[in-house]
This record gives sequence, C-alpha cells and structure tokens, in this order.
Amino acid sequence: MKPITALIVFFSLMLPSLILSYGNYTTTKEYIIEDVNQALAQTILLKKYDRITADTLKVYRSNLKIERLRETSYLSMCTAEPSKMSFCSDTMSYKYGTERLYVRAYPNCSKAAVFYMSEQTVPGIMFLTAILWGLSSVVFFHKKNRKELAAGCDRQTMTLGNLSFSEQQSLFFDDNGDSIYFTPMQLAFMKILMTSECKRVPVDEICHQLWPGKYNARESLYTLVRRVKPVVESSSNVRIVAEKGGYYALVVGKG
Repeated sequence: MKPITALIVFFSLMLPSLILSYGNYTTTKEYIIEDVNQALAQTILLKKYDRITADTLKVYRSNLKIERLRETSYLSMCTAEPSKMSFCSDTMSYKYGTERLYVRAYPNCSKAAVFYMSEQTVPGIMFLTAILWGLSSVVFFHKKNRKELAAGCDRQTMTLGNLSFSEQQSLFFDDNGDSIYFTPMQLAFMKILMTSECKRVPVDEICHQLWPGKYNARESLYTLVRRVKPVVESSSNVRIVAEKGGYYALVVGKG
C-alpha cells in the first residue's frame, strides 16, 4: 500500500463524517428554534400576560415538542430591538391593554447538548473508522520504514526464509522487521549458524567457539539448542535441525 492510498482512504472517511456531523448539528439547531417559536406562539395566543409568571412558563414548556427543552428553556420580556443572542426564538409581540409587549424564548442549552440531540450515529461510525484506519496506517508505514531503513543502512544483512540477521546491529529480525530477543549465548549460537557459508556447522566447532576448553560443552550445547529452538520457530519459518555426522544447521520449512 502506498502512502497516498492511505491518505485518500482516510480523508474519504473523515471529511464526509465531519460534513455530515455538522449538517446534522445545524439541522437539530434549526429544529430547536422552530420548536421554541411554535411553543411561544401558542403561549401568547392562548392568553395575554403582562409579565412572565410561573404559569406562563408552565404553559410555554407544555407546548414544547422536544422534551429535553422543557427542563432548560425559558421566556423573557424584551424590547423590539433584535437579540444579541443568535440562539433564541423570534421576537414576538402582542398588545396588552394600551401597551405593546415583546417576548422571546431561549432554549438555554449548550452546543454539547445540541450535538447530543442531533443524529451522530452514521458520522460517528465513519469518524471512528477513519481514526482506526489512520492509526493502523501509521503503524504499517512505521514498521515498513524501519525495515527499509535498516536494509538501506546495513548492507551486511543476511536472510534465510523470513529470518534476517544484521551483522552491523548484531540483531535478528522477523518478517515484520521486529527484532527477535535472544539471550547472549543464544545470540552467539545463532550467529555461528547464520554466518556460516552453508548455514551448517559441526557440533565440535560450535562447542569450541562458545565454550573453549570446557569438557562437557556438548551437554551445554544440547540444553542451549533445546531452549533456542522454540524462539526461532515461533518467530520465523526457519528451524534448527541436527544432521548426521554431528552438525547443526538452519533450514527453511516446517518439520
């Protein structure tokens, strides 16, 4: 996968999710204003009040269709001047005696509350998918770049199957470019096999290199091989095998 492909997929998911999310938020905000407008209109048509009372508020809230607004919305007497707050009802007026009174309704809910009331399921799924895609792409390219960097900087890299060995770093790597952990003695043993011409070394030579002068080195070697085998086989498609004639070798394939 190329970086441009990952970016195209990411923005193809992210941008529509943001546009749809904002569109649903705006639609919900307009619906809220419509609701407070109609509730206010019904309230002042039902009965004319010269002031806002508890009964006025009770009637107004009962006319609201959005239940959540019944807990927060309120009325306010005002002047004919336009409101400095954009999130409110239209200014409505009515005649009470010889006076003309003006009143407005306020939803009194935060942007977070409006967002919560809007439909965000589909844009939310798209947004999360974009985030997950972005994170997985970052991990993918990080591993790829690390592997390419290691290969570019270290020309003394040997491979067998999907097992790689960097002489410069003195590390073994799996197919994903992750380093394989070996104990110092296991690493020394693996280096002997990996750097040999045929990936095949006599037991006596291995013992001499790892434990020079030790009389029971073969027993130590058998123990070492028994412990290192599962590490190698779980990290690659390479196996350590004992061959006739007293050799240990690295071979590709499952046995």
